[in-house]
Formats: sequence, C-alpha cells, structure tokens
Amino acid sequence: MTIELAPIPEHGRSGPVRLTRETRAALVAAAGERLVIHATADPDVVTIGATSWVGALAVPGLVVRVMPKVSVTNFFAMLGAGVSPDAFDHEHVTWSDTDELIDGVAYFAIRLIDSATMRGLVHGYVPREERMRTIRGRLLVEEFARRPWSAAEPQCRFDDFTADIVENQLFRCTLQAMLSWPQLAPHVRREALRVLGRFDGVSDTPATKHAAPLPITRLNEHYEDAMRLGRLVLQAMSLSHEAGDQQANSLMVDMDDLFQRWIAQELDLRLAPEMRIERDEDVWLDEGRALTMAPDLVVRRGSEVVLVGDAKYSMGADGYVASRDYLELVAYTSAMGLPTGLLVHCNSDRAPETEIVIRNAGTRILCRPIRLDGSYAAVCKSLDSLAELVRELADAPGEFEVPTLIRARR
Repeated sequence: MTIELAPIPEHGRSGPVRLTRETRAALVAAAGERLVIHATADPDVVTIGATSWVGALAVPGLVVRVMPKVSVTNFFAMLGAGVSPDAFDHEHVTWSDTDELIDGVAYFAIRLIDSATMRGLVHGYVPREERMRTIRGRLLVEEFARRPWSAAEPQCRFDDFTADIVENQLFRCTLQAMLSWPQLAPHVRREALRVLGRFDGVSDTPATKHAAPLPITRLNEHYEDAMRLGRLVLQAMSLSHEAGDQQANSLMVDMDDLFQRWIAQELDLRLAPEMRIERDEDVWLDEGRALTMAPDLVVRRGSEVVLVGDAKYSMGADGYVASRDYLELVAYTSAMGLPTGLLVHCNSDRAPETEIVIRNAGTRILCRPIRLDGSYAAVCKSLDSLAELVRELADAPGEFEVPTLIRARR
C-alpha cells in the first residue's frame, strides 16, 4: 500500500504520517537536501518539511509532492527560461494549479522535443571504427599488418553521417527518464512513447553524459530550447538513476537555483546584443587572489564589467532580505571597483528598501522585486523594467576603474 500525502506548499510542512521502518529509511536516504524529516514522540510517525525544492519524490510506500508558491503558469515560464515567447504562448503550458505538476513538467518537455524534431532529426558526422568487407574511409594498415588473417574484413576508420549524435541522445535519455516515473498520467505516457519512437537507432546514454551544455550551431539552433529543458529534467530526476536497496524516483526542481538561472537568461535576452549576463565566473576577493566569490549576475559590455548583482528567490522568515545578502553584494562591488550593486528578490510581502547606501563607502545597493504571484504579463513587464534599470546603471559614470579581478570558473 502506497501513502499519497496531500501536496505540501513550498517551505511548508505536512501533518503527522505513520510510516513503516522500511519506508522511513528509504525516505531519509532519498530526501537529501530536498526534504526535511522531523521525528515525533512516536518513533513510527514523522512530519515532512519542504524546502525550496518543488516537484515529487516517490519511495516504496510513499509519494511526497511539493507545490511551488508561485502560480503554475509562472513556474513553467521559469522552467522554460529562454524559450521563445511564441513557443510559450501556444500549446506548451496547458496545466492549471490543480493539475499534477509532474505530468505538466513532462508534457512541457515532450512538446518542446516534439516541436524541435517534428521535421526530422539533426544528423552529424560521428567517427567510427569497424571491420568491413569493403574498404570505407581509411584502412587501418597497422591493424591489418598485425592481423593479416582478417584481410577478408579489414579494420576501417570513417565518419558516419547519422542521427546517433549527442543532441538526439539527450532527447532520448530525457524521454526515457520521464517514462521511468511510475505515476505518469496515461495520456502523457502515450505522448512520450509516440515521440520516443522517432529516436529509433539513437543510442541509450546515461544522464551524466548530458550535464554540460552543448555548443549551439546553425545546424542545431532549433534544438536549443528543448535541450536546455531536457538537461534540467535530467538533473531533477537524478534520483531515478541511483541504484540502492530501496528504489527512489524523483522529479524535483530547486526554486532558488531556477530563479537565479531564469533572471540571468531573461536579462541576457533583453540586453543582447549590447550587453550580456555571465553566471559562470568567479571574482577574486583579495589582492593575493586566494579567495573567490561567485555573483549570480555579472553584466558585461564587451570585455568591461559594468554591473554586478544577485538574485534571491527565498526571503528571510520575517520577509526581509537577510543582512548576508547585502554583505555579499558589498564584497562584490568593492572587489570589482563598482559603485552600485543590484539585488533582485522575489515574492516578499515586506519589501526591503529600494536603495541603501553603505556607510563610509558610498556604495549603493538597489533592490528590485520580481513578483511571481501575479499574471505572466505582469512578470514580463517587471522583467522589462529591470532590464531598463540595468541599462541606466551601465550608462551611469563609475567612480572607480574596474580592475581585472575575474577569472573563468573551471
């Protein structure tokens, strides 16, 4: 018998639930940082606390679902960060707040993969070595000399023009991962199987192979949106690929990380080509270059850094930005010689000051909200205003010469 808890709100807590020893052990092992298991006076009863991770986790005997505080429409807008508005406005988002979130995420990914590959799979040249009855490509003479008795089928090295390339392997792996979710809705499963049939002849690959983004070229640029979401789904379903004494399945997304990625990509889209947003850079804190920091947003115009910022989805328990968030920005601006830092925050009923000035330094920290509890149109308007503010700050004269204190993160 499987217990299905009522959905827990993000950062919320379930009521008491009685679990068997095996189920409790499997839940503790699988939860990691995604869920917090609270003991009670009864050793067989626990309560389950949600964190910033939303989605679902299933272990033998229990299914836990965590719903985001933001509307489902805005959640899908964040999930599809960078997806073109035309694609987003049509058929991709059809789920409401009352529908199953996991089915919606799966359906969203399936529709993007379906749309990207509808006119056929991208092909590419893949190097291969095979024994063949006819010579193809380059004959491996050294192999022929070592094994002259195999002259009837010599070893050849050639480039094969095939659909079995990394991009299509990513899509096949994503579809198979979603099909592994035991409670996937029948109509979503049928859609996944239909699209998966398009990838016959493409190799099965582990999810770990697709962690790093692929270079975007003229040939695969129409795959970009679907590949981005496919990687995110594989990261969210990582538990499904871990074998253990108790099998666990998950599709959980860290809203803190998603918010940071989404803000960076939406600003990058609005500021291009004049400026770009970098997220994969470290900043040296000290003169000796022993300590590094990692800002969420580094705004560049050409090679010049014109602004630094942070994006904070989770606010403090009292609704205010935590002091450490200001301190991080002060450190970033000081180390990079910038007069202003930008703090983007989300969904606070008690919004912080829109601007503070640091004593004895004069550094300004600007705070701007992106509320995700309203309509998608309102969210887009807020993002447009934020991009305009970044342009104004980038054009404002700086008080310091910006030193070279940034290095690429390995």
